[in-house]
Amino acid sequence: MVIRKFLILGLFFACFGINLNVYANQVQIYANACERILSGESKSTVRLRAIDKATFSAIKNLEQIQSEIKNMSDHNFNVMVYRLVDEYVQDLAVNSTDNKDSEVCVEIRANILSENIESVKNEFVNENQSADDTKQQKVAEVIRQAQEEIKIKPDNPENLALVCVKNLEYFNGKKSVKYANLLKKHIDGNPYFYLTEDEQVADYVITPKVLKAKVDSLDAANKRLHMALVLEISGLEKEIVSEYQNRFVLFGAEENEQKTAARLISKLIEQAGDGAVRKIEHKQQQKLETKALGRTLS
Repeated sequence: MVIRKFLILGLFFACFGINLNVYANQVQIYANACERILSGESKSTVRLRAIDKATFSAIKNLEQIQSEIKNMSDHNFNVMVYRLVDEYVQDLAVNSTDNKDSEVCVEIRANILSENIESVKNEFVNENQSADDTKQQKVAEVIRQAQEEIKIKPDNPENLALVCVKNLEYFNGKKSVKYANLLKKHIDGNPYFYLTEDEQVADYVITPKVLKAKVDSLDAANKRLHMALVLEISGLEKEIVSEYQNRFVLFGAEENEQKTAARLISKLIEQAGDGAVRKIEHKQQQKLETKALGRTLS
């Protein structure tokens, strides 16, 4: 009789396309946090900061990664946690738990896949097994990258620039590899330059920064997201040259704020990237014209 019940349940899940492994691999996270309201801040901005704080706390206290604290520096452990928060948290649900004039409190519930936790954890654990081994590996990696760059350098390297894209920086001090990779992918393959990870040898260094991300409630049904983003480009002139993007986006109160913000960041990254590329192309064209004129006069 018991076996028969399990067979019936199995047929039910199969008929309706329910994959039990999806639920088995998900880890549920929960946490709450409060953030003080600073002078001039809207509660929606403070709420985003509280959500970020609660999500970080929830991931940081997971049993799957707590055992690695003793094996890693505080900095590297926090970077690992931010990586999971930034790229792998799913189904985030947020509830306000308090509504005071001085602070905003929230509780969050979300899911994260066990396989993603293990993948990121293993990546960081392997990097921190031994300080000496890590140093040797870094030296070997620098040598390997230098050799690879020499191999892939085109026949006319003097006409091509090296561009380094740094991690995106948020106004709260966090950084994102995800959006830096998006920018790299968007500008890669340009005939005037190729990308490098080595900032020291780069002709141009692009640093993407989110200067502002503010959500305001317009009414019961609508919200407005204001975001300002800049790409700081060094190497064009003596001073840093900036490519700004500033947008307002309206969205429904029922829509996910983080997903709306992620879509807008992606859009602004690409638009600012187009402007940065035009500036670098113009600079490289000037260099080529100067070299051509020099060869003609000589």
